[in-house]
Amino acid sequence: MEREDMHRQLGILDENPKEIDQEEQEESEEQQNSAEKRRRKNSKPKRPFPTYLLEDAIKIPQVIRQFNGGNAWSPDDIVKALEMGKGNNFYYLTASSRDYGFTEGTSSTQKIALASIGKSIVYARSAEEEINGYRQAFFRIPLFKTVHEYYDGRTLPQITYLKNTLITEFNIDEEFHDDFYKVYQANLNFLSKLEETTQNKSSRVERVEISTNKEHSADAFILGEPEEKTTLVAFVAMPFSEKTAEYPESFFDEVLTQLITPAAIQAGFKAETAKKKGSDVIQSTIINDLSKADLVIVDLTEHNPNVLFELGRRMALDKPIALIRALGTKSIFDVDHMLRVYDYNPRLWRSSLEQDIPALADHIKASWDNRDSEKSYAKILTDK
Repeated sequence: MEREDMHRQLGILDENPKEIDQEEQEESEEQQNSAEKRRRKNSKPKRPFPTYLLEDAIKIPQVIRQFNGGNAWSPDDIVKALEMGKGNNFYYLTASSRDYGFTEGTSSTQKIALASIGKSIVYARSAEEEINGYRQAFFRIPLFKTVHEYYDGRTLPQITYLKNTLITEFNIDEEFHDDFYKVYQANLNFLSKLEETTQNKSSRVERVEISTNKEHSADAFILGEPEEKTTLVAFVAMPFSEKTAEYPESFFDEVLTQLITPAAIQAGFKAETAKKKGSDVIQSTIINDLSKADLVIVDLTEHNPNVLFELGRRMALDKPIALIRALGTKSIFDVDHMLRVYDYNPRLWRSSLEQDIPALADHIKASWDNRDSEKSYAKILTDK
């Protein structure tokens, strides 16, 4: 009682001690409940694999390439290009694209940019390069790689018999078992179909080459060919990579796949080019391809030394050439005004491509039709 009287005198005991104890207990219980809720929230199992399939996630880099020239693009613009809402589905789609290594960024970032694997697929110069990109994307997911190695690439057992293994061997929470099985198997089926398609294309190309009785370089590959059979080959000589800041990364890949190839096909040629070897070293096989091709399409953009060497080699043979360059490229020769050069729009927008492709096809046709003209490049440059 003496302590209570002293507290009253100091004005610090205004309420019943029992009521204070009860309030403190209730407050303590509330804190414990909050802590338990936080613990449960934090302990919620995380999904260890992408929500979307490879063939769905690749749509993000595809629209970036098709509608924005491969440059980083805002999520709002990507949503419009995909014609979908900017909700959870879009977030998970962008997150899946990021996890596969297709892109960098998600719906919550300012921009979404192409990543290395995404570039290797949407700018693939061959079917083999495309399938290799998809393989890298699949094995980039640690869980997919681990499961694939565990089963030695074989088809997974039925989900009924797989569940226990998914828990004991791979530590996958039961909540994700069915979805994992579906995504994993669908991705494997997608890769298998791509490989089968690639093999069929290779066989078809071999048959075409045998029937045309033309040697085909091991260091060159076919970009595309007309539906109607043709023996005419247009070899494309252009830079492998960008050397200045004037053009974005993968610019020349875009020019090759989106402009030159469809134009050459429209002109009635089978389009071929040298395999990209990671460097700009001129291979002896390229020299042979320059000699054998019926027509050589040369892109003068950036004044690439190797391309100019290849142009000189072809001119010395006095064989048909179709010269092109990005609009704004400076002249190279004093006689540039006498040479027929097609200037294409370097923005490569859909609207500009719709104009450039048929115009370039006409330029290629004219270069071929005038192959016997007395005003060949060799004659113009040697003043003969």
